[in-house]
Amino acid sequence: MLKYLKYINRAVLLFILASVCCPIARSQNLNKVDSLKVLLNSSRDTTRFNILKELFKETNRTDYHAALDYAQTSFKLAEALGDSAKIVEGGRMMAYSLDDLGRRDEAILMLNKVIGIALRNREKYPELKSKIKFLYNNAAIVYMYQGKYDSSLSYHFKSLELRELESDKRSIGTAKNNIGLLYFRLSNYEKALEYYLQSVEIKDELNDKTDLDKILINIGLCYIELGKPNEAIQSFSKALTNCGANCSHAILKEANYGLGRSNFIIGQYEKAKNYYTISLQISREQKDAQYWLHGLVGLGLIERVNRNYSKSLEYLNEANELANRESNVQSMLEVYRESSKTYNLIEDYEKAALYQEKYIILKDSIYSGNLLKNLSRIQTNYEQRENLKTIRLINENIKLKDEQIQRQRLQYFFIVLVSVLIIMLAMVLLWANRKQHVHNAALSEAKRVIEDQNKELTIINEELDHRVQEKTQDLFETNETLIQVNDELDNFVYRTSHDLRGPLVTLKGVCNVAMLDVKDELAQDYLKRLDLTAAKLNAILTRLLVVNQVNHTEIEASKINLKFAIEEVIAFEREKGIPSRLKIEYNIDPDVHLISDIRLIKMVLENLIDNGIKFYNTSERINPYVTVKISKGKRGNVRIYVEDNGIGIGSVDKDQIFHLFVRASERSETGGIGLYLTKLAAQRLGGGVKLLDTSDKGSKFLVILPEDINPILAKRKALEEQRLIEKARRERERKERGNQKDDDEDFI
Repeated sequence: MLKYLKYINRAVLLFILASVCCPIARSQNLNKVDSLKVLLNSSRDTTRFNILKELFKETNRTDYHAALDYAQTSFKLAEALGDSAKIVEGGRMMAYSLDDLGRRDEAILMLNKVIGIALRNREKYPELKSKIKFLYNNAAIVYMYQGKYDSSLSYHFKSLELRELESDKRSIGTAKNNIGLLYFRLSNYEKALEYYLQSVEIKDELNDKTDLDKILINIGLCYIELGKPNEAIQSFSKALTNCGANCSHAILKEANYGLGRSNFIIGQYEKAKNYYTISLQISREQKDAQYWLHGLVGLGLIERVNRNYSKSLEYLNEANELANRESNVQSMLEVYRESSKTYNLIEDYEKAALYQEKYIILKDSIYSGNLLKNLSRIQTNYEQRENLKTIRLINENIKLKDEQIQRQRLQYFFIVLVSVLIIMLAMVLLWANRKQHVHNAALSEAKRVIEDQNKELTIINEELDHRVQEKTQDLFETNETLIQVNDELDNFVYRTSHDLRGPLVTLKGVCNVAMLDVKDELAQDYLKRLDLTAAKLNAILTRLLVVNQVNHTEIEASKINLKFAIEEVIAFEREKGIPSRLKIEYNIDPDVHLISDIRLIKMVLENLIDNGIKFYNTSERINPYVTVKISKGKRGNVRIYVEDNGIGIGSVDKDQIFHLFVRASERSETGGIGLYLTKLAAQRLGGGVKLLDTSDKGSKFLVILPEDINPILAKRKALEEQRLIEKARRERERKERGNQKDDDEDFI
């Protein structure tokens, strides 16, 4: 007994530590809940649903009513979005909370509803296939607490069948443990123990310790009901050893209850009382009605053994109220039975008869003939399915053996065939050997001819190499000339833009002064048109300067905060003016990481978003939007999608719109430079841009960029260094040829 006293001390110590730590954990939980509430106020659609789901997870074990509110809100939001997968998830959360609050009729209605939705939409939403088995399991547990054991067993077997189809042993072990729990409720303890031991066997096979302590506790409870208290104590002790110092409150609660019952059976009433008290304290802290009831009934029985009948009835009456409030029919039966026995001991036969009658009525309503018939039918169907599976496996083995015999016959046939072919091949080789001697003489002569031809080819190759070198020199000089011309062109554009901006500014100033002085309306109209034209030309010149900057800017690689970059671009567009009905949204995958140049990234985003704003659809029947989606590509790149539902792009070719001065619409104000800048910036970043789709319902652009631009920059630098080295080498060769020519002329 000293061995088990160690577990008592450990359990009490862990409970005290947990009680001290609970305020800290609860405070951390409240801080997280408050943070999620702040995010909830500014979230929409899918993001809002995910935040509501997190709020449910944080509250479903501490505040059942708040958890139900979050679950109901998420369910309504999912229905508004028309997303079946989210409807199922929201309904499942609602069922959890309704079950926690004892509203089991509503919980089972919701579970049956979402099970139907999941079954109808499992092909459209593949993620629902894996959730159906959990929905079956949840429905089975709720039916079990309602006392509808035939429905519960039916759903448990459906869940087990799906898990067996998936061949997930860990999941199969969980289902068998749940079925064992149902048989335990039906007082079929041998069957319950059989399923529990199967679950432990799977755990041992997988070397999986997760929830093993929970199953060991279930086994211990079976041993109690089978009249084996010592085996039960060993099983509870193994459960506590499995979790050690990390035992959860739930395990401590259940293990202490089991140890209480075991010690009660062997007559150790004081120890049993201590164990029951610890279990009851944890149950009340967790608001776990089931073990709360168990603890009250256990303490009531101990007080009855000690002949303290008033205290015993006090515990049993509290248990009676709690069982009725929670609609826990199994606990009601236990409370009615023990209350009747206690009232008989104090000779209050009227109340004893009353509770005995309640017990009989409730038991008859639960364990009806139909229930037993249905349970037998469900169990028989499952066992028949298992037998059919065994027969199918035997037939498959026979079929495999037949196939193996057939393969052996084919092997023998091929061995004989190969032997015949080898003999024929040997005969062919002998004949070929004779022919070979004749051919060898001819080959010797041919070899001599080929050697002569090779000498001629060597001379021809030397001449070709010389010509290739000359052409390579011409190509290199042409490339250098092109680089020089491009540099001169960029310089010309830069200087021209600068030189033209001065007269344009003067022209705008003169127009503004003239509009103040001239009163004639026609002249005013001309001056305004002239001022507007000057402003557009100024914008085009500014964009041309930006083109020059993009071509010559030094790329600085850094880690990009895409959310911050998009927010800056949107803020800039708001300053310029965004139509009131136009919505700009963005979605960035969390696994996207980008190292690039922030200035060029913002230029790409700004031009594409600005393009969507300029060409938005002004129809009152359409809600205009611009959507930016950034995701990680399959080849280690970053994909930026910019989509709008504007007026679209006309008949211009998809590639032509990225050329300089090509305008996709008359509403363009920059002379067709914006998309050219986008393409230029994307290419400078080692990527590209293309128009995926366009119509009168909008346009969709795709920008593909490398995740890390540093390797590209290193390659460009290496190529430039190689070009400069080659240029210097050719320059030296040209000087040497010039000096040699001068020496020859001096000699002449």
